[in-house]
Amino acid sequence: MKQSYLKWIIGVFVIIVAAAAGSMLNFGDNVVYFYTPKEALAQSDELSVKTIKVGGMVKAGSVDWQPTDIKLAFTLSDMKGSEITINHNGTPPDMFKENQGVVVEGRISSDGKQMVAKRLMVKHSEEYKKPDDHSSMNKALLEESIFKNEKY
Repeated sequence: MKQSYLKWIIGVFVIIVAAAAGSMLNFGDNVVYFYTPKEALAQSDELSVKTIKVGGMVKAGSVDWQPTDIKLAFTLSDMKGSEITINHNGTPPDMFKENQGVVVEGRISSDGKQMVAKRLMVKHSEEYKKPDDHSSMNKALLEESIFKNEKY
């Protein structure tokens, strides 16, 4: 009876180890690492064969949006002098704008000066502010619902 119990424990252990090893091998191929512009520029030669993510700020005055061709180009900066020109085919996210944080996923050139983006992810504020009187489309509805000044 002890031998039967021991065989089950060993069998389950072997299955768990095999599943963990298999998932770790596959997981490594699908991981997309996050770099700053400075890190991406420094390692661009070896990173040019991988899909990477680079996070930074959209440099003011650098956005070139061509809606007829659905092409977007802008400069991604770490605000410390490291910059990468980003080219993206597709519409920018709704909250995309200059001086906004963005994470770009794609491939960087071997010289690190350009990157072709597959995906753009915009950082947004987690803070919600009450709309002012001029921008509120239905002020009465908002005041009746969530912005009551009543004490409970």
